[in-house]
Amino acid sequence: MGSNPTEPAEDVTNQKRLPLFWRKLQSGIMVTAALMISAGQWNDTTEVFSNLYQTTMANFTHQIEYDLIEKINVGNSFDYVKASLGEPYVVKRSRINKDVRFHYYTQDKFDLTLMINDDRVIGYSVYVKEADFVPQIPFAEKLSSKSLSSLPEKSQQYSYDVGNLTYYIEATELGKQQMFMRQVRGYLEYAAVNDSINNEVDYRKKIAVLIEKIDQVETFSEDETELTKAIQALRTQLYPNFFAITELDTQIIAESLLTRYEYQMFTKS
Repeated sequence: MGSNPTEPAEDVTNQKRLPLFWRKLQSGIMVTAALMISAGQWNDTTEVFSNLYQTTMANFTHQIEYDLIEKINVGNSFDYVKASLGEPYVVKRSRINKDVRFHYYTQDKFDLTLMINDDRVIGYSVYVKEADFVPQIPFAEKLSSKSLSSLPEKSQQYSYDVGNLTYYIEATELGKQQMFMRQVRGYLEYAAVNDSINNEVDYRKKIAVLIEKIDQVETFSEDETELTKAIQALRTQLYPNFFAITELDTQIIAESLLTRYEYQMFTKS
């Protein structure tokens, strides 16, 4: 007694397991919908549900943002991408290749850079702003789910800096099936680190020291073995908070990164 005999027992159990907040929210939605529909306000009802869905997804999941990133592909027209992203907040022209422009966007949970040539997307990069925001890297794993040392070393083209911006990135050549594009991963000092990192401050200090070690070895030593060891020490510790997919050389991806001052100025952070 007390339950509908036509309702499966499993459904009843699952309903009881729902957190109180969600049960109240569900009840409120049903009551609101019934009242609005009975009043003949169908258009208003659908708009309310659409807004409620968007708000709920944005506040309790990252799916809207993941879907937005997944819409972007190398080869898209710039107009197509702007239909989803709007106008960029900053535009810069590459000094290495004058035909390439960098278009910068900032969102609540991530920042994004489009590399444009002749109104065509020839690359894009994503760096995260929340510790639990882990978008899927195209043709690969979720961002920051693995250290660089656990990833294959196909063609390790790398770039780094310890001056205007502390960063380290490395590129992997993708095969013919992916149109010979480059997959770039790395660490940026102003991007969020994975929430599995126990002590963010210590982690960032450790990464900075390891990048400085690479810089010292490259500057003062000609021992390739010493350099290899320094790079491997960093790769073991580094969980990427940045990725890019592009047709461009690694040095142009590095050029697209905003300096510490530029990032603070442009994003007001």
